[in-house]
Amino acid sequence: MTELFTAETIDQAADRLQNGELIAFPTETVFGLGAVAENEAAVAKVFQVKGRPSDNPLIVHIGQAEDIFNYAIPNEESEALIKKLSNAFWPGPLTMVIPITEGTFPKNVTGGLNSVGIRFPDNEDTQALIRAVGKPLVGPSANLSGKPSPTTVDHVFHDFSGKIAGILASQPSRIGVESTVLDVTNPNQVQILRPGYITEEMLKAAIPDLSVSTVSLTDLESADRPKSPGMKYRHYSPRQEVIAVAPNQLTDYVLTHKEHKQLGVMAPKNYLQAMGSGIASYEIEDSVEDAMHNLYAGLRYFDDQEAIDEIVVIIYPDIEGNKAYRNRLTKAASQVIE
Repeated sequence: MTELFTAETIDQAADRLQNGELIAFPTETVFGLGAVAENEAAVAKVFQVKGRPSDNPLIVHIGQAEDIFNYAIPNEESEALIKKLSNAFWPGPLTMVIPITEGTFPKNVTGGLNSVGIRFPDNEDTQALIRAVGKPLVGPSANLSGKPSPTTVDHVFHDFSGKIAGILASQPSRIGVESTVLDVTNPNQVQILRPGYITEEMLKAAIPDLSVSTVSLTDLESADRPKSPGMKYRHYSPRQEVIAVAPNQLTDYVLTHKEHKQLGVMAPKNYLQAMGSGIASYEIEDSVEDAMHNLYAGLRYFDDQEAIDEIVVIIYPDIEGNKAYRNRLTKAASQVIE
């Protein structure tokens, strides 16, 4: 049985983790599937339950910002940058990939690399849980691998009821997509490995002299070991085909195809009204922030409807503030129409 824990029963959840069991926990991004990061057998359960590829590294979650220095290889230049970034963005949706010595964490955490992603999540109950355990936790999204990530307790129960020890209850995730992953192993040229809520513009605003670029995933070969989750494998996909359509083509696409397919459409109200009857709808506000917040919930909503043949989702232009939303949606989509 999968038990529901609350802020009042965090110590019980911590005991289960210390005994090698799995507990899902809330964060501001999505819910994570927690295991003690130093427990290789417990981490192996995470891969087994999720059906996750074995070379896909995990992000390690800490209970206070300064704990990152327990794991990073000492380096004056790197430490200065890590402190600036943590002061600006932690607790929050930024993961820093840091260099570590071999054996700091099991190989199934690091993907066999001498680096690891570290994050200090912005959820007080989860921070308290990590501190109660006394050790950091891995926390990949608490969903079946490849499927849309969970942003509510119900989403986690849907995928893992009876398969994990428990879930730490919380309100739905505030942001709705996974953290930005920033590779700081070379402090002179940091790289965004996975876009998220924290954008390149925000990083440069906080640290004006920061040299930062975004990695192109098309450069990653099939034999390469990814430094971050979200770089190599298809993610976030429901059963049905997902078609991402630009705003200026969205209504025409739906009107053309709704007679031949049962469509589920995720879009703002004015678009849905123009499409008329004969579609299933998931309404969002006309902003990329709301679309990002609701993307996984909308995909899961349609995924549970057997009658839906195809999911159509609005995709916003490729500008800086839209990159995280576009990244997740295009990974889920079989076709992008712009």
